[in-house]
Amino acid sequence: MKKQFALLATLWLVLANTQSPALADDWFDKHDRDHDHHWDYNEFRSAHNSYWKAHHDEKRLNDAELRAEFDRRSAEHHGWVDNDGVRDFHHW
Repeated sequence: MKKQFALLATLWLVLANTQSPALADDWFDKHDRDHDHHWDYNEFRSAHNSYWKAHHDEKRLNDAELRAEFDRRSAEHHGWVDNDGVRDFHHW
């Protein structure tokens, strides 16, 4: 019985920490204020701050760290990121 409970608890934790692409898309759309299918830096920062408020156990990046992360994820360094560019950041 204990083994079954442990297995169920482990399975629940795995499923609870797995996000579907649809949830990630909803999160992205929520913070895409101008609905252009890209985030500029302000949208990226807003999403990070919103996520951090709900997940205090994760590191909150300061402005310089957040700008560096944004620049790293900005394909071709054109000043915006798309959903694919941020899908794995914070697992949102």
